[in-house]
Amino acid sequence: MHQILKELRIEKCLTQKELAAKLGITQDSISLWEKGKRIPDTQYLTKLCEIFNVSADYLLGRSDDLGNVGVMPNAAPALSLEEQKLIQDYRGLSRPLKDVLQGLIKTWQSDAEGSEQRRWENR
Repeated sequence: MHQILKELRIEKCLTQKELAAKLGITQDSISLWEKGKRIPDTQYLTKLCEIFNVSADYLLGRSDDLGNVGVMPNAAPALSLEEQKLIQDYRGLSRPLKDVLQGLIKTWQSDAEGSEQRRWENR
């Protein structure tokens, strides 16, 4: 659970201090959870699931399914199994590998945009 919690926090661009403030607890508690030295009580587990929009099973590492909860107006369509797998694989990467992958995606997008623009210019 500790690694999943840390990854979710980082993906939400939250510091430990910011997450602690949302939960009304100390930064030390978040740190202990992320180090795997403590497990959040049920009340905090529920709040964490709401903050990160995941199921308790996902947060506890019992399920690979994100288990997104709640329905938001104008929400994007549900992720396909392939998209969920890509997200899971991405979450398993180290920060340097995530940075490399993001760089590759930007390069591919830029190349695709340039190719599309050249196709329109040649018409």
